Amino acid sequence: MTVQKAQAQQLVLDLPFDTALGEDDFVVSSGNLKAYEYLIGMREWPGPTALLIGPQKSGKTHLASIWASQAGAEVLTANKPDAWPQMMHGPILVEDCHRLWMGETPLFNLLNQAMRSQLPLLMTADRPIDQWGLQTQDVRSRLRLALNLEIAPLDDAHLAQLFVKLFDDRQLQIDPGLIPYLLSRMERAPAHVVSLVEMMDQMSLERKRPISKRLAGEALAKLYNQ
Repeated sequence: MTVQKAQAQQLVLDLPFDTALGEDDFVVSSGNLKAYEYLIGMREWPGPTALLIGPQKSGKTHLASIWASQAGAEVLTANKPDAWPQMMHGPILVEDCHRLWMGETPLFNLLNQAMRSQLPLLMTADRPIDQWGLQTQDVRSRLRLALNLEIAPLDDAHLAQLFVKLFDDRQLQIDPGLIPYLLSRMERAPAHVVSLVEMMDQMSLERKRPISKRLAGEALAKLYNQ
């Protein structure tokens, strides 16, 4: 590699940025309004268990974290499987329950405890129960008793708000016309919004240029292999 080429390459630092996960940062739309009103607006649960279902990057983790903070819930994740409780002493949030990372027997025991104690148990998943690959009928029957709250696919208005939030999280200034440009050329998936913002930010840092429609077009082509 020539010295000129080496000098031309820009060193891009993987700088951290804070993803805003407060209640005021949650984008409410028609697709998540029912789940939002139920989890944030309610004072008493009509039943002990609830299941929040939505695609990846749809905001279900954000919404669940707001609920957990307000309810003072213990949060259980696959990153810390050893933290699975033997007894339920208060509200609990189980993330990515569809992965069955805790095992079916521990999940069955937790569901039973929630029903006996009437303590709130919220689970998140990216697919309906019949697609979890459950092997135990007892677990399946308990899960079917949970209140299902679904986050529907996002509309253009919600996707636009998601773009605004993610650009703001990264402190990126953009031309407002860039978002309609992206929406007219991308698939309606929140995960693609996240990918595009990450790619455009990286490309902007590498080239030391602001994010433009030309750069956005390159990111779209890269994402969809055009």
